[in-house]
Amino acid sequence: MVLGLLVFGGLNGLMVYGAPECWKLLRYGAWTAFHKGFTFSGFDQYTYIILSEWRPLYELYRHPLLAVMMWPLSCLSEALADEYKIRFAIYILAVVWTLVSLLTWWLLYRLLRLRIGLGMSTSLLLCLFYYGFAYVMLASFVPDHMLLTQCLLITMIYVATAPQKGHRQGSGVAAWKSLLLYFVATGVTTTNGIKIWLMDMVAMMTDNGRSRGYGMQGHKPLWRRMLTRSCLYLIPTLLMGGLFLYQQQTVMKAEYDRQEEMSSKRIARDSLFAKQVRADSVRHQHELEGQIGDSRFLAYTNTNIDRWPLLYENMLGEGLILHEEHLMEDTNVTENPRPLVVRYSHWWDYAAEACIVLLFVAALCCGFRERLLWIALMPMLFDMLLHIGLRFASADVYIMTAHWAFVIPLAIGIMIKKARTWPLLRIGLTVAIAALTAFLWWHNLALLLPYIIEH
Repeated sequence: MVLGLLVFGGLNGLMVYGAPECWKLLRYGAWTAFHKGFTFSGFDQYTYIILSEWRPLYELYRHPLLAVMMWPLSCLSEALADEYKIRFAIYILAVVWTLVSLLTWWLLYRLLRLRIGLGMSTSLLLCLFYYGFAYVMLASFVPDHMLLTQCLLITMIYVATAPQKGHRQGSGVAAWKSLLLYFVATGVTTTNGIKIWLMDMVAMMTDNGRSRGYGMQGHKPLWRRMLTRSCLYLIPTLLMGGLFLYQQQTVMKAEYDRQEEMSSKRIARDSLFAKQVRADSVRHQHELEGQIGDSRFLAYTNTNIDRWPLLYENMLGEGLILHEEHLMEDTNVTENPRPLVVRYSHWWDYAAEACIVLLFVAALCCGFRERLLWIALMPMLFDMLLHIGLRFASADVYIMTAHWAFVIPLAIGIMIKKARTWPLLRIGLTVAIAALTAFLWWHNLALLLPYIIEH
């Protein structure tokens, strides 16, 4: 925990230290302040704005309750701003993000230490290895929802693999726990609900046929238990739907009207802004041409990028190891957008990526029968279908790394555990992970530190 506190406290402290003056002073409007000087490829600055002045800025169908979850922090921020006459959004989020990151670190460590059975030093090494991934590291201090998703999904793995009273280790998840996690996780990001459901179904399928809640003589067929549990998910889904409709007709309608009024006034007095709006409209029309369909649920699909470079340069590349060129540039801007595919400048970056992928594939083969691995693998498989199959959010797919990459250290941890009867192999694996960890932290921090301080 102390090591985690040092890591996340340092990263969030660095973010606060590198913050421009306009983020702190009230004389700048929140929208203007945080759109100025904030460029972290693919990440949104909406959380900072919402904490400064509460507004439902997240797309409601993608993040149904995220703005509501930020409301208490927004009240605190506004109260402190009234008292001390400076903006507190960056300070509050730094503290909260440090605590959430620390909780996630602790859960991952306990999965490695207690569920898999690794030693303390190996568990800590794999935690450091995981947080060395570029966009896992970034998620721990940049204002967006990825950190919350990561924490909730790792919590689901921890709950699903916990020994239950009166059952063997690895028995299924209690319904109220999975439904609660489903509701909260879906409120953060809609696709999280599918991941929680998949993980719950896998937990039931790998429960060795043991029934929960029907008594020793009351076994039901697996398909009936899975169907019954799936039907229970209708309860939080309907509740979420009701909250969605309520927000859509109240706060979101007011926000849309406000944005339209402000935009119209600014277009009338600011020719440069009017030009930018027209350029954004042209860019949006171009994006529509690459979509799979007209549905807004397919609004972020892009058929203009090939799947293979999307996989090895963006998802498994930039997500783990930052590219030196076009660092932190955004594909979603009108002027000088980041290219959809960026190549590494050095061969060793590809070599490091290949080593991580090969270790992961080997770990999947070693742990193929492990229940924990299959539960942890569900978010990655779903994201592969979503981002590589449908090419959803392909322009900045790497920012979702924290949604699935935790399966890599868990899988490798299982492989190291299984190598206990081959001491030389276990030492070799540990040395390889240590070398990769050192490279990831050195490479990614060497690029990030100057960028944060200078921008």
